[in-house]
Amino acid sequence: MGQSRRPRVDRKRRTEFLADRFADDFVAYQYCFVEFFTGQLVDLSRFFRGDLQQMLLLSIIGQVLLKVRKAEQAGGEAVSISPGQMSIAASRLADLTGIPRQTVRRKLALLEKRGWITQEPDGSWRIVVGEDGTAPARRELAEQDESARLRVAKLVSDLEKLADDARR
Repeated sequence: MGQSRRPRVDRKRRTEFLADRFADDFVAYQYCFVEFFTGQLVDLSRFFRGDLQQMLLLSIIGQVLLKVRKAEQAGGEAVSISPGQMSIAASRLADLTGIPRQTVRRKLALLEKRGWITQEPDGSWRIVVGEDGTAPARRELAEQDESARLRVAKLVSDLEKLADDARR
């Protein structure tokens, strides 16, 4: 897949510019964001049958794995990481999300039953990855991932237009 690279920009200055621009035209920015966010939540709410807490916990657990994969892509080689760095404790999930600990444990059991996460001997949780390197959750959420990718592309395009309009 051919990728066009944008020229390097000072991220801090670009972030400040965008934040200012979005504040200047809050209604347009808010519309773009709410359209994106609502679409995401609706898709995931349907898939998880209204249980967005499961989705949130899976997302946080998945971030651990994605962080490692992102580092591997950036460096071009496997990243050496201990098993403890690939997982997260239920208590930490409860602290991060504000979901009561008992509820977190119940939701984790449901995700484990689906075969998407597994509990480590130390009690922490990690994403299950098959021998092919793909997580079962990713395979089962492929349709939602594709919708999300397209939705993010539209959001970025809409926000770029909003930012570009400020330069004119």
